Amino acid sequence: MEQKNLNMTGFASQDKPWLKYYTDEQISEIAPKMTVYECMHANNKDHLDDIAFEYYGNKITYRKLFSNIDRAQKSFEEMGIKKGDIVTICSITTPEIIYSFYALNKIGAISNMIDVRYTKQAIEEFLNEVESKYFITLDICYPKIEDILDKTKVEKTILVSPINSIPKLLKVGAKISDFVKGKKLSIPYSESIIDWNNFIYDKDITNVNSISFDENQPVAIVHTGGTTGIPKGVLLSNENFVNAAIQIKNSSVKADRNYKFLNIMPPFIAYGIVLGLNTPITLGWNTTVIPQFDANKFDELLMKHKPNGIMGVPAYWETVMKSKKMQTEDLSYIKNILLGGDRIKPEFEKRLNNFLLEHNCDAGVGKGYSMTEASACATFSTKEANELDSVGIPLTKTVISIFEPGTTKELPYNEVGEICIKTPTMMLKYFGKEEETNKVKVMHDDGYWIHSGDLGYINENGILFVKDRIKRMIIRSGFKVFPSEIENLFIKHPYVESCAVVGIPDEVDVTVPKACVVLKEEYRNQSEETQAQLLDMFENSTLPPYFKPIKFDFRDKLPLTDIGKVDFVSLQEEEKNKVLTLKRQ
Repeated sequence: MEQKNLNMTGFASQDKPWLKYYTDEQISEIAPKMTVYECMHANNKDHLDDIAFEYYGNKITYRKLFSNIDRAQKSFEEMGIKKGDIVTICSITTPEIIYSFYALNKIGAISNMIDVRYTKQAIEEFLNEVESKYFITLDICYPKIEDILDKTKVEKTILVSPINSIPKLLKVGAKISDFVKGKKLSIPYSESIIDWNNFIYDKDITNVNSISFDENQPVAIVHTGGTTGIPKGVLLSNENFVNAAIQIKNSSVKADRNYKFLNIMPPFIAYGIVLGLNTPITLGWNTTVIPQFDANKFDELLMKHKPNGIMGVPAYWETVMKSKKMQTEDLSYIKNILLGGDRIKPEFEKRLNNFLLEHNCDAGVGKGYSMTEASACATFSTKEANELDSVGIPLTKTVISIFEPGTTKELPYNEVGEICIKTPTMMLKYFGKEEETNKVKVMHDDGYWIHSGDLGYINENGILFVKDRIKRMIIRSGFKVFPSEIENLFIKHPYVESCAVVGIPDEVDVTVPKACVVLKEEYRNQSEETQAQLLDMFENSTLPPYFKPIKFDFRDKLPLTDIGKVDFVSLQEEEKNKVLTLKRQ
């Protein structure tokens, strides 16, 4: 068992000061050596009538979940799918996708999860990258992928309707329009293009066996967000999924069985499949699955489902705080809010915490930090271990420390360097990209660490602070400029809704900061006045003079990635294109 009281050495990897916030029982629990399915089944086999998840009012008990997983497994095996096969899944979260994920895990096959919003050319590339012979996607996606299948090695395509598992009374109502937009699909079903209802084994299933646990057996491929480059396929193992669930169980969430959880995250990101899908079902939470999340209707979802817990990105809560419908809503039912995936600015955290308190919710903002390469599971804040602008403490089996960028030299507390993670949720590798894997998964004297590419520091209490992406850092005449420091300052202005800072070319300083600012709607006509006030704020701040932006861009909105992060790559590309245009002129 880990020791919580050590003589401090000054280095986080050795001291592990965060362990003082955990009980001996939380620290000592070791994740079982099981497959993802075996762990989920073992934790719930004695609670067969508990609800595993709910989909548009259709309540799926664990009894029904296990039965449907077995039926899917039998169907996959009869189709010829075997251990080691890579099955590509391009879908939102529906019950059929949940059954497929666990059934493929029982066989030992690998689920290659890709985003339904990708272009057909991108889907073709992802299919060919892993040489999938089997493809599961939504029937409404068929028109998009119809003419690419012949360019891949796909032999069988299974089409899932998102309304298959909706109760019959709802199927004739408006809910269908959420998916099909009133269009009638014309699909040439055949031996190679198969409808889920015809595919699924409809007989009683008995004695359906699962493979035994093998160390480092791959389970899923999820893709990085592409916010700093081309998306890479991250190969995750049984150990990654199981350790994530056990660490969340032993975190500050403290969620008992039947805890009501609202899953709004898509299954094709690690945040979604590891923490949004598998962890709640494994731990016996009562999950409501929202397959088509609309941030503009987040307030309505909260009022309708009244969840105890929810995960998401900060941008989703802006809708809630602005909602007139929420003015009198009692939010005391919310016990845990986990925000991750994007930087949580101090001013936003204070605003959201005040909003929650005004609505009888004392849960406070729970902040997390991780990356796809660590199964989206690394830190979590607690009421005891939380400071503004921090992202919490490492989970029980996770070690985080700061290293000199590009090296394995560890830095002491409170020094800014590269955030590195050592964890049982560490990816196996990037699929087919050994060179890229070796840049991120680096061998130190004590084993492999993930080099995050993020800059930050950790204090003597083990609380982590993220400063910026290394790639976002601006070098101005040799001086390091952290864009997030400027953003944190400007977001305090009462007129400013959001802000992003990017580097632009400069003849004197090589690269200088430019502030892209979105004003609150009622102040959109006051950009000149606001710019002057922001510059005054800067002059009266503690930021060094070389942090000062030399240009402002007032706009109606910032570009966002598919999961609601500010798309800094897009902003930077805009600046590159402007430079190219000037040169051509």
